[in-house]
Amino acid sequence: MNIIILAGMPATGKSTLAAKLQERFGYPILEKDFIKEGLFDTLGFSCYAEKRALDVAANEVLLRWMGAMIRAGQSMIIDNNFDQQSAAKLSEMLETNSCKCVTVFMNGDPQVLYERYFKRDSMGLRHLGHAMQTHYPPLEGEDTTFHMTREGFDQRFLHLGMDKLSWGGERILVDATMLESIDADAIVEEISSKLA
Repeated sequence: MNIIILAGMPATGKSTLAAKLQERFGYPILEKDFIKEGLFDTLGFSCYAEKRALDVAANEVLLRWMGAMIRAGQSMIIDNNFDQQSAAKLSEMLETNSCKCVTVFMNGDPQVLYERYFKRDSMGLRHLGHAMQTHYPPLEGEDTTFHMTREGFDQRFLHLGMDKLSWGGERILVDATMLESIDADAIVEEISSKLA
C-alpha cells in the first residue's frame, strides 16, 4: 500500500500535481479543501474562529478517511497543507501502519506565494468560503473582495510552522516559487523510484 502526500505552503501547485499523479498511479485523491468546502456550504461560519474550527474539523475528517483507506489496503494521494496538530496525528498513523509513504513537500519564496495566493482568491478561482474570513455565506449584495494582507498570510501559514512540518517516509522537496520550472514528470518518476 502506497501513500503519496502533497504538503507544504498554499499556492504551490499541489492540486495540479495531484491530478498528474492520479493519471500516473490511478490512486484516489483525498483533499482537505473538498471536505472544508462541504462544511462551508452546509454549516457556514459567523466569525473567523468558527472558520478555523471548520478547518480543524476538515483535518480530522481527512485523517479518519485516510485511516479507513489504510484499513482497506487502499493506496492514495493526499493533498493537504497540514498544521502541527494534524501532522502529529499523521506521523502516528504512518508509524503504526504498514505502508510506503512519499511526501512531496512544496515550498517557495513567501512573497511570491502570497501574491499568487492573493491573486487566486481575488479572481474567484476557488470556493468563496476560502476568501471570506469573518462569515459565510455572503449577505445579499455584499462586496466579497478578498483582503488578506501579507502579515495575515504569514500569521496563517508561516507562523504556524506549515513550511517546516515533517513525518515519516521518503521526502521530496520542491521549490514552487516559479511554477513553470516544476518538472512534474521528473517528480512522478522520483516518486515511482521511491515506492519501488
